[in-house]
Amino acid sequence: MKYARLVSLLLAVALLGVLFAACDTTDPAMKAAAGTYVGEYTKLVGDETKTEESFQLTLKADGTGVQEREGIRFNVTWTLEGENFTMTETFIGDPVEYTGTLKDGKLHLYNGDPEYIFTREYFYTKQ
Repeated sequence: MKYARLVSLLLAVALLGVLFAACDTTDPAMKAAAGTYVGEYTKLVGDETKTEESFQLTLKADGTGVQEREGIRFNVTWTLEGENFTMTETFIGDPVEYTGTLKDGKLHLYNGDPEYIFTREYFYTKQ
């Protein structure tokens, strides 16, 4: 009798674990946005001169990721609401905030006010 209860309890715990694992609460938009984005160019707002740089952004559906620029890796957190994309990059010192848009696999990011001439714009394409 004791063993039957123990087996029943273990089976119930295992079943609950399976049910919780099946309940994926990740936002479908975040899942769709997850992936690797390759940097196409960067430039200052209002300037037509595009700078060729090597940069890449890998986003995970849980809202974390890694930005790589010129061989340096930066941890990021990000959110997506509709087409509005926000990201915080941390490495050493104060975090850097980015805003922008993500539409059809094209990501435009600004590390400041998109209307300010000294704000840097980054453009990525999803692989």
